Amino acid sequence: MLYRPYTDPASRSATRVVFAVLCAHLSSASASRSTAWPTLPGSQCASAVRELTAVPTCLLVDANNVRGATAFRLTTGALVDLAEAWAHSNGLRGRVHLVWDHGCKPDALTSRGLEHGFAGPRQSADDMIAAQVPLLLKGGERVCVVTTDRELIFRAKHAAASSGAGRGALRLLGTRKFVAMLRHGREAAECAQEEASRFAIAQRASRWHERRRRKHARKSGAAPFAERTWQRVLLAERLRRAIRTREGGVANSGDPTAERSSLLRFAAAVGEDGEAAAEEAPPALIAGDPHRLATPRERGEWVRERQLESLERWLSHAGDVAQGLGAP
Repeated sequence: MLYRPYTDPASRSATRVVFAVLCAHLSSASASRSTAWPTLPGSQCASAVRELTAVPTCLLVDANNVRGATAFRLTTGALVDLAEAWAHSNGLRGRVHLVWDHGCKPDALTSRGLEHGFAGPRQSADDMIAAQVPLLLKGGERVCVVTTDRELIFRAKHAAASSGAGRGALRLLGTRKFVAMLRHGREAAECAQEEASRFAIAQRASRWHERRRRKHARKSGAAPFAERTWQRVLLAERLRRAIRTREGGVANSGDPTAERSSLLRFAAAVGEDGEAAAEEAPPALIAGDPHRLATPRERGEWVRERQLESLERWLSHAGDVAQGLGAP
């Protein structure tokens, strides 16, 4: 009688065990790669920086895509801090453009050698970058787009071809390589620029949007906290207003009640639905007030209200600190 490996019960059981072990190993390896900080040898970082600085180049950085390369463990404030120091130490002040998704309205700001662009509610950072590429190339600039988004890469290449720019006018840089370059130059930049970390007022405050997770989650291979869209909405608006306040703008002027109402409507319109944010609400509060927080949508609205209150407290604190620091 011929041996049939896939019909014999014992063989099928052994095959299932081997397959399960192989899948577990592959998923663990994939999780460890996705949650690891990008690294690059120092010689390669130095070579990449020399290539960027040899010819004047404008860097258009897809900021949230860069944060995604670190599984969003790199906060908005930390990215701004690293980019400011790196641009200063490599002579790229005014040539690094951080383009952010969201914001109450489209805006362009300059702060300590960095250019910040906020897409607003009706477009994305990809749209802003794709629109800026041909304008910069027609002005004779060399452009480097920092992203790993395939659609944005295609749009940037198409825009460069349609602008009639010469070969080599557009460069592409991966986000993991960019993060490795920022981290490699951090120590030298901190020594050269005393103001590099002034934006990070409090590391704990910069991570206010995250929930508590297991202490050894990274060691066990579990993915870090998955940041939601509506949280990035509030983070982008907080950063925009903080920059305006720090640079002497009037981000907090007007009626506070009307301002809060507009922010709440904006977050509700752009953010995800209530079910996506409902699991963030503390169970004890839900159990203590079942009439108010009975449905997922009500729990989601409760979460957004608490986040907006935290945003307002942070903005008032940032305004006081900016006045104390004075103009740079």
